[in-house]
Amino acid sequence: MLAVFWIRSWVMGALLMLAMPVSAFEVLQPLPDQPIIPADNPQTEAKVRLGWQLFFDPRLSRDISVSCNSCHNLAAGGDDDGGATRQPGRFIQRSAPTLWNAAYMSVQFWDGRAKSLEEAFMDHLLDPQILAMPSPEALMQRLMAIPGYRRQLAEVFPGESASAQMVAKALAAFIRTLKTPNSAFDRYIRGQEDALSPAARRGLDLFNEKGCLACHFGVNFAGPAPGPSFKMGDGFYELFPNYLGTEYDDRYRFTDDVGRVRITRRNDHTFMWRVAPLRNIALTAPYFHNGSVKDLAEAVRIMGKVQFRHDLTEQEVQDLVAFLLSLTGEIPEIRLPRLPETPGVSLAP
Repeated sequence: MLAVFWIRSWVMGALLMLAMPVSAFEVLQPLPDQPIIPADNPQTEAKVRLGWQLFFDPRLSRDISVSCNSCHNLAAGGDDDGGATRQPGRFIQRSAPTLWNAAYMSVQFWDGRAKSLEEAFMDHLLDPQILAMPSPEALMQRLMAIPGYRRQLAEVFPGESASAQMVAKALAAFIRTLKTPNSAFDRYIRGQEDALSPAARRGLDLFNEKGCLACHFGVNFAGPAPGPSFKMGDGFYELFPNYLGTEYDDRYRFTDDVGRVRITRRNDHTFMWRVAPLRNIALTAPYFHNGSVKDLAEAVRIMGKVQFRHDLTEQEVQDLVAFLLSLTGEIPEIRLPRLPETPGVSLAP
């Protein structure tokens, strides 16, 4: 698994190019038109439509009480607005990250345990604290009892036996359409210099000077996106908190969760997390893995202190926030789908 450390030296060298015109460097990039599409799950209009329906269908959950959209609200920031931990009967320790632009990430979840969107959905379908289906077979038994889904699965995956992997592939195909292009920053980096306010431009300079770009760079401001040199499943991680013992550890319970070490069982992965994306960060409060910080300016102060030992001035905080606000892209309208029916029959347990 690719570690963060070797690539950071390359990034820091590349940051020296920030004095050049924005078109001359690739550390900061506009959002590409399309994410990487895996060869074993090509995009089709019918598959995306199926995934769109499944995303909003609470029948994917064991008790038919929540859908994917319950914790990743696409009518807003694509996250849980701090509400995932309050789902009745569920204990969810970590804040649900946004699904807008999630297809540009090389691994999924805060701890990077899923190497693809398909793997992430299989995880959530069976997770007893999320959708809680008891088995892939139980999921398919329910979906195959719905005539519309039975027909769609046969049409989208012709000649294949119905399986939970089909559901995960359709959901992943839908998520790969969730893009928020044309932010003020995207326009700026393409050459429209007046797209950023003076405060946002000062914030961009500070973002470099204070060290933020060492981790938050690239397409999604989360490190390298999948491409020629960085493959899907290669995780980009960083320690958080990097410096233990600040006033914030106890105030926001940052060290209650030990992070990636739970997956790898490697002591050097304690408090190690996948670097979080920053696009649309203004729309995805509360912040950090436990959703404990409600305010973006406070999150900036915290990052300065626990990652770099910087005591940021209020002017610096406001300029950095202005830059982060420039990362909000154009969020397309999402319509609710008409879900396949089961006339005269309820599938509720």
